[in-house]
Amino acid sequence: MDSATTPLPKSDSFNADSPSPTGLGVSGEPGPMLSQLYGFLASITAVVAAGIYVIWAYVPDYWLRYIGIDYYPSRYWELGVPTYVTVMIVVAIVLYTGLNFLATPPPTSMKLIFEEYSEDILTGIPITDDGEPVLEPLSDMGIDHVDQLLNNLNS
Repeated sequence: MDSATTPLPKSDSFNADSPSPTGLGVSGEPGPMLSQLYGFLASITAVVAAGIYVIWAYVPDYWLRYIGIDYYPSRYWELGVPTYVTVMIVVAIVLYTGLNFLATPPPTSMKLIFEEYSEDILTGIPITDDGEPVLEPLSDMGIDHVDQLLNNLNS
């Protein structure tokens, strides 16, 4: 069989009948093929960058000059950049945790029990002319009322 006339095998990830061979869906949004490509390129870029860093960090200066690399960063940055990145990650975690502690009300705050939608059961009840409430208001029950109902169920 001639290679020019050999049909290509169909793959699950590529649809030959698709109107868009670029991996974009009909709506123009990236599909799974494009996201896989981005992930693959990001992993290759990370491996290449790590390889260049290791070569720069461990190869002696005279070897680099011998192969024609005359300009490269100071050896100070060999330890400076990873230390800086590590410290920034730790500082970000500490700041994020601290901001969450500042945004959280103290355990004794009533904001943890009541919110803007909770309503006191005695206020805001519309009353008809004969003194009866129009309908039972939707609100949170007090803890003493819940305790009383639970004690009545158990006895």
